This record gives sequence, C-alpha cells and structure tokens, in this order.
Amino acid sequence: MLNRSRNLKLSWLVRRADISSLALLLGVCAHCNFAEAIDNKRIIVLSAASAAPAVQDLAARFKDRTGTDIRVSVASSGTLARQIRMGAPADLYISASTRWIDQLIADGFLDRARTLPLARNRLVFIRPSETSNTPLINLSKPFDVANQLNGGRLAIGDPAHVPAGTYAQNALQNLGLWPAVRGQLARQSNVRGVLAMVERGETPLGIVYATDAALSNGVRLAAIIPASAHNPIVYSAAVLSVSTNPQATIFFHELTSSNGLDVFEHYGFAVTRPEPKALTSKTLPSRP
Repeated sequence: MLNRSRNLKLSWLVRRADISSLALLLGVCAHCNFAEAIDNKRIIVLSAASAAPAVQDLAARFKDRTGTDIRVSVASSGTLARQIRMGAPADLYISASTRWIDQLIADGFLDRARTLPLARNRLVFIRPSETSNTPLINLSKPFDVANQLNGGRLAIGDPAHVPAGTYAQNALQNLGLWPAVRGQLARQSNVRGVLAMVERGETPLGIVYATDAALSNGVRLAAIIPASAHNPIVYSAAVLSVSTNPQATIFFHELTSSNGLDVFEHYGFAVTRPEPKALTSKTLPSRP
C-alpha cells in the first residue's frame, strides 16, 4: 500500500490505499488461505478518511498498551468496500455510511453481530482561509450559489463512492441547489481531496465534514448545512467475517467502548452513549 501525507497541519499521517499495490497483493495471496495472509500479531483496519484522526489515535494508544501493531489504511468508504469484496486481507472496516455496511453484511463480508455504530458528523461549506472577510452564508434564505462560485467549481467527494459526496448531493438537492452546481463540480476521491483543493484555493467552495474543517488552518467555515437537508451521517465499525485475529475483536470493543467514544468526541464527532442499566432486585448484590 502506498502511504502519503494528506494534511500539512496534522502530525499524524493519513494513509491512502493504492489500488495497484492492492492488486499485486491479491495476486500474491490468490492461492493462500486468508487466515495465513493475515499476521495475527498485526491488526489491519480499513478506515474512512474522515475517521482517520480518531482511529489512528486509538490505534496508537492500543499499541502502547498491548504491543499489538495496527495498520490503518485510509480511503473513501466505497473504495474500501470494493477492496473488501476483492478479498483484501483486513480485520476491521470503519465506514462513514451505513449503506456500505448493510451491503457488505448482506453479502456475507461483515459479521452483523460484530458491527456497531460509532459516531455522527455534520456537513459544512468551506472557503479558503484567505477569504476571512467573507460573511457566512445564510442557508435559510435564497442562496445564489453561482455568485458564490464566481465561475469556479464546487469541490465535493464523488457521490458514486464517497459518503461525504453522497450526503452533499443529497443536501444540495434538498436545498434546491443541485441544478445550479451539477455541471460545476470538482469530484474528489475522498473528503481529504476536497479539503486540499479548497486549502490550495483551487475551488472557492467545498463541502466537507465539520470534523475535517476543524482540523485545517487552510480553510474557514462558509456555512453549516442543516442536518435535516441530508440523511443522517453515521459511522460504524465492523469486524470482517473472515478475520480470525482475536486482537481485532479486542480493538473493535476498544473503538466502541466509552474510552473509544471519548476519543471520537475529542475529534469533534457526536457520539451516543449507551443508557446505563437500571438497578433491579436481580442486579443488586444480595445481603449476606
């Protein structure tokens, strides 16, 4: 897999899966057992790009505590889903869309019993940081998107396989803006690509997750998209059905634990914590 930096501000590296390298790996492993292709001393996680900061943070903490190495490969949720279908050796999948989770469960690639929601996110319009004097866009009023673009393009994730792009298209349609922008889109392979385009000033506007915008000094908020304008943005974690690595299940529970949710919350995600169980006569300790 080919790794490269996607964000100059962050000290951590966001890794992007390389399809050609994956094809070579699959060719080497074409005649080997999947369990043999995975080193049980290493956990392989396929993570949606927007979840990478929290996942990599948790992976580093897990390694410090247990000594288990975790390789986090990052791409769009749809690209990772295709890699899973191709037989990519991996243990965990973290998706920004329940659509891909549901499809992979239905086709037997994921274990529903080991699939849980992690967090939620919001969509925002962003501008290059140099446009600091431009006022926020009020989406509750008629929005002249053509005037805002001023002949430029709107950067979004490719709706075909990038959940951020699918949510963005959904929001633009519900806001009545899709006809005006559909011919002026700069479609990117993941949400990090959208962020980079706006950071470099290659597009006057982009749509990303609120968590990504908060991590960059190169962009500023242009507008918060109402949550009611698109389908709920839910991240989920799942263990691959073919994974036999016991450490992967332990890390899965770490991701979905209270401590794991704390980390996602730290990176700006919204989380839903399980309701504490009510005490009953059956749960109370018996008197000696």
